[in-house]
Amino acid sequence: MKYMMLLLPVVLIFVSVNHAVAQDSLGIAVSKLESNISYNLKIMGADLENAAKEIGRLKEPEIRKLLTKLYADKPYVIDAAFINAKGIMTIIEPDKYKMYEGTDISNQEAIILIKRNKKPFMSNVFDSVEGIKAIDIEYPVFSADGKFLGSLSLLVEQDKFIRNIISPIEKELGIKCWVMQKDGIIIYETDPAQIGLNLFSDPLYKDYHELVALGKRMVKEKDGTGYYTFLIHGTDKVIKKQAAWKTIRFFDNDWIIVAYREIK
Repeated sequence: MKYMMLLLPVVLIFVSVNHAVAQDSLGIAVSKLESNISYNLKIMGADLENAAKEIGRLKEPEIRKLLTKLYADKPYVIDAAFINAKGIMTIIEPDKYKMYEGTDISNQEAIILIKRNKKPFMSNVFDSVEGIKAIDIEYPVFSADGKFLGSLSLLVEQDKFIRNIISPIEKELGIKCWVMQKDGIIIYETDPAQIGLNLFSDPLYKDYHELVALGKRMVKEKDGTGYYTFLIHGTDKVIKKQAAWKTIRFFDNDWIIVAYREIK
């Protein structure tokens, strides 16, 4: 009996150390995810900034070439567009989306904010006029004398953009990931069936109170760790999971990056 009593604390310590090591490795993983996503967002932002500086002095044929150059090496970009100061999509590339030239999008959040603030902006996921759920990254365009001419837009399939960056890291480190807007919309998940769902309101999550509570913590706290129970992907079995998160801020918007793994 004395031997068993001595053994029990050792087992508990071993389990606790294992969990601590796993949590630490998740911290390393989420830092790598955050760093890689931030880097790629900044590259896209720099490309937009450089193009915006040129576009104010160009005529339509040159603008089309510039827009083509903007999206050509970015498979996650749906289209690139110049939007005038009234919120009209004036010039769009590639050719398959030219039918939307002349469309008034002045009521879209990104256009309203860029006209008001004259600052770069990344939207939340929305239903674009092109009929695709996407994010819009906008950069203001000015004339040589500082007059606001409109904005340069990249319409981005955010899940494809994120997956290209995250998938190799998920495989390398043996983790899974989700990325969430602050309104609870999941814009990327290792499990594609969850992309587009709202963690705070979708029926899938209503019985998983730990998960919902952790999601609310993520909105309030820029980084942290926690535990929750949820389904194993593709099954109806529930398992405990560990998570670590960091928040990225880019062009006046936030993405919550979450690395997680199941606790066996």
